[in-house]
This record gives sequence, structure tokens and C-alpha cells, in this order.
Amino acid sequence: MIRSVGAWLHINHLGRRVYCWLLSSGGVLEVSCLGVEASFKTNSTKQLAFVDYILTTEREFIEAALSDLREGDTFLDVGSHYGIFSILASKLVGSKGRVIAVEPHPGALQVLRENIAINGCHNLQLLSVAFSRATGAISLAFNENGAGPQSATDPECAVHTVQGVAGDEALQSVPVPAAAKIDVEGQEYAVLMGLKRTLSNECCRRLCLEIHPSLLPPDIDQDTIRAFVRDCGFQILSESVRSLTVHLVAGR
Repeated sequence: MIRSVGAWLHINHLGRRVYCWLLSSGGVLEVSCLGVEASFKTNSTKQLAFVDYILTTEREFIEAALSDLREGDTFLDVGSHYGIFSILASKLVGSKGRVIAVEPHPGALQVLRENIAINGCHNLQLLSVAFSRATGAISLAFNENGAGPQSATDPECAVHTVQGVAGDEALQSVPVPAAAKIDVEGQEYAVLMGLKRTLSNECCRRLCLEIHPSLLPPDIDQDTIRAFVRDCGFQILSESVRSLTVHLVAGR
């Protein structure tokens, strides 16, 4: 009830932190989605408010990514952050299923690991790397919430070198994911290129992708990404815009 009122009022960041405190029990936010229950814990009310903000404003995108999952499926979450998609997917695919969560940011990883533990997600495999076009070191800029592409204005202390891995290479020994969600803050095309074999497999039924037009490289635009998705055999089912982000849902 409180969450519904908060969404209706479009409350600001401070107000969201207050009502997240009201919603949570001991700093843990209880969530229900697609018939499963999950708990999310963070290191601060600010982080908890961010989790609630995503659950409130991206509910349709979350459900689009997960609604087609079946018992025993594999789900791929590239840019899993605090684990909203991964934790819910873990419960949907059950003990015979599998979730691969990919996240390079140390702070997000700490929160994600705790959420994996408190939800008992024994079917969740965590990869602390950055998916990219090819395997090798890449530079990312870290902020308090996550990692994104390095820009010329980033202070030196914010830029970190992380291990980049082509998704097709990293996933060689796991079943083809039935569904994949990708949210990588401007690295979308590089990640898609490294996952082309996986995404082109007919066993991959659903792709949900966040496109960040303002963060894309100069030679890549939204049409380039749409063409790639279609070339993998997907049909684009829907697109929606939230702030400066495009949510693309594709299926086959």
C-alpha cells in the first residue's frame, strides 16, 4: 500500500528514502513479483531507495524479462547490480534452473552477494567481470551505484581497469540462457557483439536490453543496436522510454 502511494505521488529522493525505511524491516525490503517473494538488503537507505525506485519505475520491464521463464531454465543477467532481476529469476527457474549474474563493480558485488545469501539462491553463479566484445582489460568509470564507460571528464580516481570477457567465451560450459537482460550503461553494442553466438541460438527466447543513447560510442546508435538484435533472429516486441533510457524487449 505504501509503495503504491509512493509511486502515485512521484515522491522525490528524500521522500523515497523515508518511505523505504517505512517499507523495510531491519533494512530489508520485501518484494513480490510474478508470484515469487524476494528480500533485498543494502548498505544504506539511499541504496534501498534505489532498489525500490527500480522496482517501481521499471516493473513492466522486469516482468517482460522474467515472465517467460520456466522451471529449469537458465537466465543471464549482464549488469546485475544489486540483483533485482537475478534474485527474482533464481526463484522462478527453481533448483533445476540456473542464473548467471555478471557484475564488475565491487560495491554492487558486495550488496549482490548479501542478497544472494539472504534469499538462499544456490542456483545463482556470479561472474565478477565485465562482458565485452572480446576478452581483455577494459577501463570503466565507477560511481557509488555502478560502472559505466570511461569518459574524458571522469576524474582519474574514478577510472578502474577490470577484466573484460566475451560473453560467448564465458558461457561455453553453461546451458544457453532462455532469457537475457543487459544493462551496461553505454557498452550495449560491445556486449551484444561478444554474445552473438549465444543470442543467435534458438533456445534463447527473450532479450531485454537497456539502451543508453547518450552514453553510446560515437559510431554506434540505436538503429545499429536494433539491426543487430534482428540479425540474431529476434523480433522487437516493444520499446519504451524512461528518462533517457530506452527499454527494448525482443523475442522469438
